[in-house]
Amino acid sequence: MATRSASFEALILRSKEVPSGARVATLLSADDGVVEAFVFGGGKSKLRSLASPWHYGRAWIYRDAAKGLVKLTDFDPEREFAAVRGSLEAIAAASFASELMLATSALGGDWPDALELTAAALAAFDEAAASGERGLLGRALSLFVLRALDAMGLGPDSGECRSCAGAMGGDAIHSYSRRSGGFVCARCAGREPDAIPLPQGAVAWLGAAARRPFAEAVRVGLADEAARALKACALDLAEKAAETPLRTLKSGLL
Repeated sequence: MATRSASFEALILRSKEVPSGARVATLLSADDGVVEAFVFGGGKSKLRSLASPWHYGRAWIYRDAAKGLVKLTDFDPEREFAAVRGSLEAIAAASFASELMLATSALGGDWPDALELTAAALAAFDEAAASGERGLLGRALSLFVLRALDAMGLGPDSGECRSCAGAMGGDAIHSYSRRSGGFVCARCAGREPDAIPLPQGAVAWLGAAARRPFAEAVRVGLADEAARALKACALDLAEKAAETPLRTLKSGLL
């Protein structure tokens, strides 16, 4: 059959204008992964408004294989994460989350987990923007990256020094090495000029957060120094996983 229609739960990762004047929305779904679809209509089109970045809901898609056309025909948002749009930091975090998902092809094809994780991160960004709690935004950003890496099998091993391969427990982790993209022991940290020291609070938080659902994990407290160190590690790891420079990291807002 040349044409067919489908509907599924989806998150709008981004939307952009194309030379023809139409808009293309990029959706993330558990069923079809990353989907790019035209959104037709004028600037005041209701559908264009509904199909905005970081809206989560049910999408209706029309495909015409013969014409190579994929069109978004309707979108019913269930969550709009409205507070995100009122904070430059939250916008930067949400844009980064979208860019990482696109750069990694939605966690390498693990679409259901990619959708669930991104929606959970957006909920935390939204809460942080609404409450003005900057610490929550930073923790959510770090946790989003670390869980994305774990889903792709790229998370750093906390049980072995990345430099000397010696075994180490959580209390022996000293630093994160930008060069190798992993944790290193105190002895090796001295030979890593770009190492990021990790306070014990950061290491303890990693263990505590790993045992909780996302919405609970971001509520675990973290001192400012430890939070800054973890975020620096997470963003460095994200760019390594993407294997390309991430534009959102150049904004200076993260």
